[in-house]
Order: sequence, then structure tokens, then C-alpha cells
Amino acid sequence: MKTIVTLSNGKRVANFSSPHPFTFTDGSVLPAVSNEEAERLKVTFIESEPSIEGDISLSFELSDAVLREMDKWVAEYQNGNVDVIFCPLPMITAIREYKGVGYTLRNRFRAIRIEDRIKKLVSIDKQCL
Repeated sequence: MKTIVTLSNGKRVANFSSPHPFTFTDGSVLPAVSNEEAERLKVTFIESEPSIEGDISLSFELSDAVLREMDKWVAEYQNGNVDVIFCPLPMITAIREYKGVGYTLRNRFRAIRIEDRIKKLVSIDKQCL
């Protein structure tokens, strides 16, 4: 299992698939996952045919590898080991649209909320649905 970090407010957080570390406003650092893991756990981007102007629309799907990894994290949540699992915003969109059987704890997955763009600090109190 990947690293779980406890923030100063007691919230236990994990990094689902980002190849970048997260530094929080309290100074805590949530490590990056490996490049291989980030590639394995990315959402599938589905894009429309481009318009004459080059515009496309995007939708996102969860791969089997992502769903299996999510099940592992749901088990960690159910066992009381983690509160929030951070993943990319496109994955949050795909989770909302997912209609799979038995997937009931999708609300443990969140996107980070940047508090300071210059310092790249992530909020310890807020996350994105």
C-alpha cells in the first residue's frame, strides 16, 4: 500500500496516482507515486472529433486497473486507516459518472485544493469533490 500521511488537523491522506508530491499548508508532505504507477493509474481520456476550429470535448473513464486500486483504498478507508485519497480532477469526474455495481464509497476520493499558487501549498482543511 502507498504512503498515508497524517496532517496536523488529524486528517489521514493518501496520494492515489500523482507523480508529484503535495506540500500542505501545515508543512506536511505527501510523497509522489512512481512514474510507472502514475501511468498505470491514469484515467482514460475520450475525446470527440475536433471541430473545424480544433475544439474537442472530453469525457473520462476509469480503467480496470484504477477500479481495482480504488477497491484497495476503499478497504483502507473501511479499516479506519485513511480519510481522504487525493486523485486528479478528471478522475473525480469519472467517479461521479461511474455506474458500476458495489461502488458505494466513492466520496473518499477527492482532488486537492491549492491555497497558495505561488508556494504550491495544498489546503489541509478543504478538498474538491
